[in-house]
Amino acid sequence: MIIPVYNAGDYLRPAIESILQQTFQDFELIIVDDCSRDESLAVARSYQTDPRVRVLANERNRGRSFADNYGAEYARGKYIAKMDADDIALPHRLQAQVDFLEQNPTVGLTSSFLQCFGESDIVYEYPLSADAVRSFLLFNMPVANPTAFFRRSLLQEHGLRYDDTIQDTFGEDYEFIARLAQVTDIVNQPDILLHYRTLPQTLKADVHARRNAKSNQIRERQLGVFGIPFCARELHVHNTISYFPFVLGDITLAEVHAWLWKIHTFNQTRRYADPAAMLRCVAERWFLTCYLNPDRRTNGWVEYHRQPLARHYQPRRMVQAKFLIKNYFMPKKSKALKS
Repeated sequence: MIIPVYNAGDYLRPAIESILQQTFQDFELIIVDDCSRDESLAVARSYQTDPRVRVLANERNRGRSFADNYGAEYARGKYIAKMDADDIALPHRLQAQVDFLEQNPTVGLTSSFLQCFGESDIVYEYPLSADAVRSFLLFNMPVANPTAFFRRSLLQEHGLRYDDTIQDTFGEDYEFIARLAQVTDIVNQPDILLHYRTLPQTLKADVHARRNAKSNQIRERQLGVFGIPFCARELHVHNTISYFPFVLGDITLAEVHAWLWKIHTFNQTRRYADPAAMLRCVAERWFLTCYLNPDRRTNGWVEYHRQPLARHYQPRRMVQAKFLIKNYFMPKKSKALKS
């Protein structure tokens, strides 16, 4: 288990204890302090009386990627587990993930669903099958990084490391997973194995913009791995519909469907992922774009059902009802607002 730490404050102690209290006890816990300015390093070192705990300290702040790589250099176990310094692992997390990879030798990495706590109580779900993960990877991060659990041999056999030139969280994880997915299967478990702490105003606008910019670069690279030809406009469409809140701007829903349908038809020949998995992935993306599209000049409900991708994704009834209400019963924007 590797936990990178930077100014974790009062959250670090319960995070560490949630690992030490796991039902699976045969592990090493490597805590990498990235030159914290609070008491994080002292808290981490207070656990070194446990022989399973090793604390590493950077002399200067180097970023999360460097801390992950530093910890991996000292890891000796068969598997590497990841966790953030402010989250809480459920007691059976490690046992469930060890069992899963032991029973699925072709799978190189797994993660799980996350239950948020703090400012939010939602559950983050992730695609399950290897083909669903590969399909979703074209658009966004398909893995819950705080519960990422993978074979250490992948690092040794393929020379895999986190890109330590990436300082912002999320970008480094997405980039690493994108490269790892080229050499092994990734399959997620449909169980909540971690409580994910959400804090108020955790994403400032400038940080969010930098992360999206890095993610756009990773998405463009993944489209290259996929092999699909695209123009600058299609790449713009792709990046726009890859993350919330799907603000289309001057992009039309017709353009969105045309691009998603192109991905589907290209995959039927390319076989980058199982065609059924890819079709469901792009069909869900089509629904989300229509559902969240803020431009009321177009009736998203009508446009959604007019296109063939609507036949390949079935949203929950409650979501369908909200979708209908948004397009028929909520007030439209005035012409002044549209211009």
